[in-house]
Amino acid sequence: MALGGVGSLYEQKFRKGDYGEKSCFLNPDPHHYHQRILQIVKAINKTKHNLKVLDVGCATGYLSASIKKFGNNSVYGVEISELAAREAKKVMDEVIVGNIEEIDLPYPKGYFDVIICSDILEHLFDPKNTLVKLRKYIKRNGLLLAVLPNIAHYTVRLALLKGKWEYQDHGILDIGHLRFFTKESAVKMFKDAGYSVENIIPYLVLPTPLNTGNIRKMFIKLFSKFCDTLFAYTYLFMLKPK
Repeated sequence: MALGGVGSLYEQKFRKGDYGEKSCFLNPDPHHYHQRILQIVKAINKTKHNLKVLDVGCATGYLSASIKKFGNNSVYGVEISELAAREAKKVMDEVIVGNIEEIDLPYPKGYFDVIICSDILEHLFDPKNTLVKLRKYIKRNGLLLAVLPNIAHYTVRLALLKGKWEYQDHGILDIGHLRFFTKESAVKMFKDAGYSVENIIPYLVLPTPLNTGNIRKMFIKLFSKFCDTLFAYTYLFMLKPK
């Protein structure tokens, strides 16, 4: 069944080979939130095997495919693009095609150890309501890992100083983004949705002169501590249901 409306936007983006910030491949940068998510799941796997993981907005399943490679985990997905879901089904245990805001999930309460919402909440009309809906599917000691772009990144600030707000095919001002968050407003949304914020991990994208080699490592460490709201491109939030 073909999805109309918002679904058709993502079918078009998939056909173009442009599926937003994800771009349908795993980013190898150790500081990138893809790798951070994998590190977190690996850490959980050290004490608990056979995790049940739900990847909301799983695209082609590239992230979940990596999760399946360690710990004998079961990975499930929700994906709005039928074309992307077709690829995801090749590497995941189960993929539901649909809009997470509109569908009911066929799983019992407390079914998942980890739910991943990477590059998805900003695409929703009502992300808080979706977070509330997902909360009941997480085990009491489980985690929700959410990635959100930072609208306060220095590139957006500079553009606004020039009077510019231009949507793009991907990135912070992706044409598919319906909601925009700062670190502070994201934390408020998560708390209002019934989660405690266990950790916040910034992914920094620096000006070109500072974004290479050992200089990058030094400034990432420095700015992560003192200027993350200015240079964080995205934030990875580790959340627990209250």
